[in-house]
Amino acid sequence: MTNDLSLMSARAAASAIRAGALTASDLLEACLSRIAVRDADVRAWSYLDPEAVREQARRADRRRSAGEPLGALHGLPIGVKDVFDTCDMPSEYGSALLRGRRPEADAAAVAALRRAGAIVVGKTATSEFGMYHPSQTRNPRDLSRSPGVSSAGSAAAVVDHMVPLALGTQHTASTTLPASFCGAFAFKPSLGFTSMEGSNILVPRLAHVGFLARSVDDLALFAGAFAPSLDMAALETDAQPPRLALVRGPAWEMASADARVALDALLSSLPAVVPELPLPDLFDRALEITLGLLNAHLAGRFGNLPPSDFALLCLPLRDGVEAGRALSAARYIELDALADRLTAAAATLFERHDALVTLSTLGEATRLEEGPGSGAMSMPWSLCGLPTVSLPLLRGARGLPIGVQLIGPRGGDRGLLQAAAWLTRASTDSSREQV
Repeated sequence: MTNDLSLMSARAAASAIRAGALTASDLLEACLSRIAVRDADVRAWSYLDPEAVREQARRADRRRSAGEPLGALHGLPIGVKDVFDTCDMPSEYGSALLRGRRPEADAAAVAALRRAGAIVVGKTATSEFGMYHPSQTRNPRDLSRSPGVSSAGSAAAVVDHMVPLALGTQHTASTTLPASFCGAFAFKPSLGFTSMEGSNILVPRLAHVGFLARSVDDLALFAGAFAPSLDMAALETDAQPPRLALVRGPAWEMASADARVALDALLSSLPAVVPELPLPDLFDRALEITLGLLNAHLAGRFGNLPPSDFALLCLPLRDGVEAGRALSAARYIELDALADRLTAAAATLFERHDALVTLSTLGEATRLEEGPGSGAMSMPWSLCGLPTVSLPLLRGARGLPIGVQLIGPRGGDRGLLQAAAWLTRASTDSSREQV
């Protein structure tokens, strides 16, 4: 066990608490101390109530001492993105329009975390309604750089050792992009993995939960609280490596040269050949389809706000509403049908491959003044409802992390995590051999 408890992995901490070698209260105090030291700079949190969360930890310790049944995440401090309702904390979705909003019930995902014994430390900062707009959060790797889009607070809190795990969401790139920019491990399960009731749903066919951690093993533990079959304690991999294929996607030419070179170098170092798999031509329209559907739903949700309220919305949200208002019903139906076709085409990509590999983002974290970055590398896979993992295995020209994105077939979440564990180990072994 490390002397600095905030550095412990989620797996190690959960095991130590279960065994009585560590109390939930001691682990929480380490996390709160880290938050006190760092959050004035990182700004990962939108709401904290240390005394209330300390009482949660004391109750967790009493349950363990009394010999009561313990959940998979018992005693673990977890951050929750402020687009999920929480019955004991404000849930403002990053918007001035919802300032002071206090729901009466937890979102379904938050309720699942509490049943698993997790301690909800607080709400992590998000951009307004999850839009492509800067939040208050800064990148813990470099405070002058963007932490990404709306799950940025969750990614930053995990990477900076404020909590071992944090919950996010993704419609287009809101978990994958911050994970890549900040250097977190992230898992976006298949669409429908868990209920999104009580969260900020912009487009139902795009609304995914997101998990952020500091290792694939911790992602498996986290997701296993929702689907026990995913919690592979040792993350055993098959004797044979997974059948991987490189896909470049519709935004590949926008990716930075250092990101593309780094990915090619990683793949060429693996103990298995990774061929390139051409994507069907329909993928060239993935960004158009995704943004068209998003704008249509934004217009439906926010288009009838009073002018005084509408003026308070962030510019990307207002622009999306205006674009959505310009869409006809026939165009929306066409886009929805194209999304169905693209989803069917994506399913065929796994006939000879277990997982696909590409970049998580176009490159390293952008500078703050350049905005929160682009989600173009992950939009096609979100649109198709496929599970993805982002692994911080690459470094750009400035030494900042760049994520490797693995994509699995719909419903193939367990196999995807196994492939992610294999790739992480193989890349580590390769790096050691080169040294």
